[in-house]
Amino acid sequence: MRLAVALGLTLSYLISTAVSDDTGDKTISGILAVSSPAWLAEFRGPSESANGHMFNVEDSIKTSLLDTVNGLDLSRYPQPSKRPPVDDPEVKAVLDQLDWSKVPKISKRRLVGEGELDMQSYDTKADPDCWWSSTTCKEPKLDYIPEDISFCPRAGDWGLNYDDGPFRVWSKDAAEQKWQEPRLYNYLAEQNNQKATLFYIGSNVISFPEAAQRALKDGHTICSHTWSHPLMTTLTNEEVVSELYWTQKAIKEVLGITPKCWRPPFGDVDDRVRAIAWLMGMRTIIWDRDTNDWGLASQSINATEVDGYYKEWLDSRIDNEDNEHGHITLQHESSRETVEMVEKWLPKLQEQFNVMPIHQCLNDPYPYWEDNWVYPTIDNPSPGKDQLQAASADKHPQSGDSSSSSEHEDHASDNHDEQFSPSSANRYTPSTSIVLLFFVASLLTIF
Repeated sequence: MRLAVALGLTLSYLISTAVSDDTGDKTISGILAVSSPAWLAEFRGPSESANGHMFNVEDSIKTSLLDTVNGLDLSRYPQPSKRPPVDDPEVKAVLDQLDWSKVPKISKRRLVGEGELDMQSYDTKADPDCWWSSTTCKEPKLDYIPEDISFCPRAGDWGLNYDDGPFRVWSKDAAEQKWQEPRLYNYLAEQNNQKATLFYIGSNVISFPEAAQRALKDGHTICSHTWSHPLMTTLTNEEVVSELYWTQKAIKEVLGITPKCWRPPFGDVDDRVRAIAWLMGMRTIIWDRDTNDWGLASQSINATEVDGYYKEWLDSRIDNEDNEHGHITLQHESSRETVEMVEKWLPKLQEQFNVMPIHQCLNDPYPYWEDNWVYPTIDNPSPGKDQLQAASADKHPQSGDSSSSSEHEDHASDNHDEQFSPSSANRYTPSTSIVLLFFVASLLTIF
């Protein structure tokens, strides 16, 4: 026991030393996210992911069926689609690593009626917590958390993305099953090798790993969308960590990547939840164009209404009235109806907009903490081998600039790392300190 404590103290010193490497950038008040989150270091993912990949916009995609993924031990994960536990040793290890003094003491939100958020007692005018569900606030009150990404800086760009995947139909109805993946991914490939950002639910990743691997190989960008899709502000701090941790672990083990990006289900986020996600290495991405396609399957909205949104946005662009900035959508791969909408409207969007993944419109080639994965940007649509080698040899700068997308409108190409990365001074990667972390964790378990 004394050995474990001694090693734990040594490790704490090593980590504190590593994360206090001050580069002089004070934009986030010295509050740092964990680079290539240490608690995920032992999950290496598929062997073919180890060397990373360099994508180009012209990369062709072979439409095909899905491969079978073997060796994924589902017993090590929480029950799919259910709230994950907070007392698991893995979750506790993460809780111990976070600096809770940097998470504001905001009470969790209450649900009233039929599961609706209670907003009656919230001061919407002052909006002290930057609660998106109440005010659509995207600029945190905390100076060490960056503004939520909600649009593409350049007018005419369309940040294409889909929530809730990978989409799998559990019904035995053959007519319904044809809409599950790889249908959407095949369709995107057929539409000029269109790439998108995919916000994955963790439990869906382990339930349909073949689809997740197919999407990554196709060149789509993967971000986190929690484990069970809850209203995040209604959770305790521990529950927020658990939702994010299990999703990151699933993505890491299945795909070999650690996303720097996440989207809160229903957009429900405040500064408490933002801070936790930020300290876990992720920046919040919202949207400025809601298709409302999520309501089609439940018939809370009909197809004509969704069509109306698309027509309005296209007409505004055609009439030269949409020139302030580009857009980031809210679309889904969660039902037959949502996929039908993609197939109906994507070709029309491609005619009027520069349709691309979110990180591409932000000029950020590094959406993951593993920066040997390099993606196209507006300024560099075809990254060369030199860029991949440079990324591996000398980790790209992490700045953590908390400026908004609008502030980077004229400087996206110069500051893509500053615009997106969750860390400024912290440049250490999974190395001696991280290996020691798992060694100490093992000793603590034993002793």
